[in-house]
Amino acid sequence: MKRVVANSSPLIYLSKVKALHLLFSIYEEVLIPSGVYNEVVAKGLEKGYEDATVVKNAVEKGLIKVCDVPRERVTRLLKIFPELDWGEGETLALASSLKLQHVLVDDILARRVASMMGLKPHGTIYIIIVAARRGIITSKEALKLLDELVERGFRISIEVYIRARKILKRF
Repeated sequence: MKRVVANSSPLIYLSKVKALHLLFSIYEEVLIPSGVYNEVVAKGLEKGYEDATVVKNAVEKGLIKVCDVPRERVTRLLKIFPELDWGEGETLALASSLKLQHVLVDDILARRVASMMGLKPHGTIYIIIVAARRGIITSKEALKLLDELVERGFRISIEVYIRARKILKRF
């Protein structure tokens, strides 16, 4: 069973571009820490964000499972890597405690820490590329999603954007 622990950014941005379903096409089980749920859903609903409702509905349908992470594990990790935010710390601690390899984080520092912990970090762009590679979406749809992400405020370097476009044009 391919399982993944997701941080807030992939959930938010895939929801913004109406592509959260891709996550469930790639992974059999999507887990999020309770802090990520609070950040994405509780705070998002307070601010009236549509993506918060999308994630909330996915949780209610059982497509995303919310898990508690022992506070001590997160605190210990954040003492070692204080540059991480709480949600990233929870995400990495949850993946580590469940002995899962895959973790979805977009932040470059969180990815580096994940790799140092023996995890396999991926992000939002990875989900789109894998979906196109597997034929879940067409190359044209994937390229459109990439552009929509940028339009919706997804931060990506020009180098990563160009590389992703080149990869997506191959499918």
